Amino acid sequence: MTPPRWMWWLCCLLLWTACAGPEMRRHRSYSQIAVDSATAGCLRNSACAAQVGQDAILPWLTRAAARAGQAAAVMRLWEAAEVARVERVLVECAKRANFDVNERMLGPGGRTTRAICEERVVDANGREMTRAVQLGNAKHEAALACVQQELGGTDAGRFSLEPRYLRDTKTGRTRWLDPEEVARWLAAGQFFLLTGTIAPDVVLHALGNPLNVQAVYDFKFPCPVGNFPRWDPYPDGHPFASKDQGEIYQQILKSEGAPQLVSPNFGVTP
Repeated sequence: MTPPRWMWWLCCLLLWTACAGPEMRRHRSYSQIAVDSATAGCLRNSACAAQVGQDAILPWLTRAAARAGQAAAVMRLWEAAEVARVERVLVECAKRANFDVNERMLGPGGRTTRAICEERVVDANGREMTRAVQLGNAKHEAALACVQQELGGTDAGRFSLEPRYLRDTKTGRTRWLDPEEVARWLAAGQFFLLTGTIAPDVVLHALGNPLNVQAVYDFKFPCPVGNFPRWDPYPDGHPFASKDQGEIYQQILKSEGAPQLVSPNFGVTP
C-alpha cells in the first residue's frame, strides 16, 4: 500500500532539518556578516570577481596585508650583504673617477705627483686654487655620477647623494633640508643659511626617510694618490672648528656605524 502524499512531505522536512543541524539556526557574528558583505560585493564587481584565490574572496584583507608589507619595507634598513655590495660599488666608482679625470685633465697615462698637486690654477669661474683641489672636485663629481648610475636603478629611495642636514640649535633635532630649497638659497646668494650644515657624499638610509641613517660615506682623492685619506678638520671661525668631518657627521646623523672614507687606493676606511 502506497503511503499518503503528506507522509512523504513530512519525511523530507525532517531529513532537511537534520542535515542542517544547529548551524542553520546559530546567530552570525558581525565579522561573518562583514566577510559575507565583502565577498558579495566583490562578486557583483566584475573587476574584483575576475581575480582568483583569496584576492577575490577577501579583497579588503589582501589590501590590508599589502599595506602592512609596504610599511615593513619602509622601516627596513640595509642588510649587511647589501651594505657590502654598496661599498664595492663606491670603491669601484672612486677608482674609475680617479682614472678618467686623470686621463682627461692630465693627459693619457697622466698621474699625480707632489709638484702637480701643488700647482696653482684658475678654474672656469676665475677662482684660483691648487691643482689638487681642482682634480679633487672633478673626481668627486665623476664618482657621484657613477654611484647614481650604478645604484639608482635598483636602490632608489634608499640612498642619497650629498644630502644636506642641519642640527636645530633650539630643539637639538636634526633636520633634512629639501634640495630644491637649498638650490634656491644658493641661487639667491643666501649662503649664510647653510652655516652649520653638513652634506656627506653618500648616505644609506631607510626607504624614503633620509633622517633614518644607517651608513655615511665621503669620497677622498688624496693628491698624490698614494697619500692616506683623512677627515678634513674644520677651519678656525667655523661653527665646528677644532673638529673633523667624520666626528661631526656622527654627532648630527647618529648613524649605526662610524662614517667611512672611500678612496681609490685604500678602499673603505674609517
